[in-house]
This record gives sequence, structure tokens and C-alpha cells, in this order.
Amino acid sequence: MSRLEDFEWMLNYMKTLNPTNAKILEGLSKYGPRNISSLAKSIGLPPTTVAFRIKKLVKEGYLKIKAKLDYSKLGLMRAVVIAETVPGFEERLRRIIENFGYWTYITKCYGKFNGFYNILALPEEDKKELEAYLNEALNLKVLSSYVLFWVTDLCEVAPNFDWFSSEKKEWRFLWQHWIDELLQASQELPPGLKNPETYSINVDEADLLILKELEKNGTAEFTRLAKVVNTTPQSVRYRYFKHVVKRNLITGYEVSIFPYPIQVSDMCSFIIDFESKEKLAQFSNTLQHKPFVLSYAKVLGQNSLVVHTYTPKLEFPKFIDSLSRLTRENVVTNFFYVTLDISSSKRQTVSYEFFKENAWTCNQRESLEKLKNIGIQY
Repeated sequence: MSRLEDFEWMLNYMKTLNPTNAKILEGLSKYGPRNISSLAKSIGLPPTTVAFRIKKLVKEGYLKIKAKLDYSKLGLMRAVVIAETVPGFEERLRRIIENFGYWTYITKCYGKFNGFYNILALPEEDKKELEAYLNEALNLKVLSSYVLFWVTDLCEVAPNFDWFSSEKKEWRFLWQHWIDELLQASQELPPGLKNPETYSINVDEADLLILKELEKNGTAEFTRLAKVVNTTPQSVRYRYFKHVVKRNLITGYEVSIFPYPIQVSDMCSFIIDFESKEKLAQFSNTLQHKPFVLSYAKVLGQNSLVVHTYTPKLEFPKFIDSLSRLTRENVVTNFFYVTLDISSSKRQTVSYEFFKENAWTCNQRESLEKLKNIGIQY
């Protein structure tokens, strides 16, 4: 877009952040898109008004609603890989990551690592296969270095407008207020960051097809889902309530709306180490209602968090200063970050194509052969 188009887009965008829309967006994560009546009742509006405003925000491209899955109940572990590219061969590295499969998010990253940032969801029994694959890529010199973190499911942060002035149409970033809150926060780890008890498979192929569609569009109607599963809307409705809802396969809904314009903001991933599990818990317990956090996850077996942030460029240095202050307060021991390139990002749903006869498949030999061919082509 041109500068004029950017400016016009920002003006129109800020107009959408009125008090009514703010209440709807905050409530969507709690009630979900299939419980409009309860959402409308909670904010004192007619359901027709709420439904109309949601559809308008979606149509204008400001809002996306996606189901958040409990991957552990699908038999899948979450992993974050930050891979450093060999200079000049960025596209090769993207192909290498995508070749392994089971990825859910990939984007270019810059900073401590210049390469690609990746989030995966793969079968628990294939942990060693991923590590072997990445090490072989190192041996073939198709990537120069990488770091791998096994993490809990991502905790998505719902839209929150406590720091937004609807009258002035501006955000106020209360960094000192956040630090004060953090130092007094509970030292009990939030449920969403506790290690999964098991990674058992609680779905069949039809359930998984429904879930992957809801990951794309949490508002998808049963008639649409029925066409994907090749059955009747009544059958899909039964599966949704008796399988998906009853087994808690959906943990909530990701209400994707950028709180401030992309053109003047930075998206980053921070790896933050803490003095203890209690300090990690204090930090985590303050994130759920902060407009500068998109999502976060705990690194398994470590007192570390992966935190995805989204801040206006002018506020980013203040966030770094806040982390430095928390280091002096003996909460944080170390941190690093990479900047994520939103324009190059790709997302995909759970890898249903690898689910056959109610089990996950992983052809390591085939992946390694393709890896070698990619290296030879370049």
C-alpha cells in the first residue's frame, strides 16, 4: 500500500475500536462465536446487533476467529524451532522446514537468528525424528544453526482494551503499573502452562477434519463442515457436541485482531529465562490481559517462557527496559528475541493428512531423502 492508503487504513481501523466493539471482542474469547446470546446478554446488547458487528469486522478484514485446539488430546506435542539460514539461501531453508511436515506456523525472523521461526505440532513419539532431521540439515550445511524448544500448548491472549482510551483513540502503555502488578502476582503456575499428563489420541479422522476446519474459521456452520466430512449436518452436529465439546478438544477461540496498525508495530518472539518456577508463574499470571502479548507457552522442563509480543515501535524500547528492570529485581535471569516478519508468515492447520487409521504417521526416511535432494538442488 502507498503511504496515503496506509494512513486511510489506519484511520478506518481506529474507528472500529469503539467501546461497543471493544466489549464484543473481549467477550468473544470467553463465550465463543457459537454462543452469541450469552455474549450479547453479558454486555447488554441485542444478539442481532452483536452478530451484525462481528460479521462486519470479519468482512472488513479486521477480525478472524479460529478455534484453539488441545493438541495434547490429539496426541501431538508443540515445538518451537528457530533456524539460522546460510546467507543467500533463505528459500532453501523454508523448503527444508516445510519438508518435515507437522508445522503450523513459519515466518522469516531477524536479530539473534536470521532465518526462519517455526512452530510445530508433531506426534510425541517423533521427538527424536525431528532432532535427527535438524541435525542432518546441519551436517549437510543447509542451515547454519538452530535452537529447539519443546513447549506446552500456546496460551492465546484475548483482546483487551483496559489500556486504550476510546475518547482519545490512543493506547497508554503502563509499563510501571505492569511491573508493580507482576511483583505482587500469584506464584501458582496457570493451568494452561502445566505439562500435559499424556499425549493420547482422542479423535478419529472425521473429528480431525472438523477440527482443522474450525482452526481456519471458528464460525464455520455445520452445513459447511458436513461437506468437508462428507456426511449430514445432523451427524456433524452430533460429533461436535458429543466428541469435540464433551472431550474438551477445543480450549477456546483465538480472536485475531491487531490492537494497533501493523505498519507502525513490531512482532517478536522472546525466550525468557526465570530465577525460579515461582518467578515464571508471577510473570505468566500478568499476561492474559495485556495488549502487548499475543500468546505464550512454557518450555518443558525449564523455567523459561516463549512469549510472542506485538508492540508499537515507539513502545518496544520501553518493553526491553521493563525486562531489564525485572532482571534487576531477580525475576528474569536472561532473555533474547527475534523479530518476526509478518508479511512472510504462513499458517496451516493441524496436519490431518498424516493421520491414517486413527494413528499418526511419520516417514523419516522419505523426509531425509527429500532433505538431501533439496541440498543438492542448491
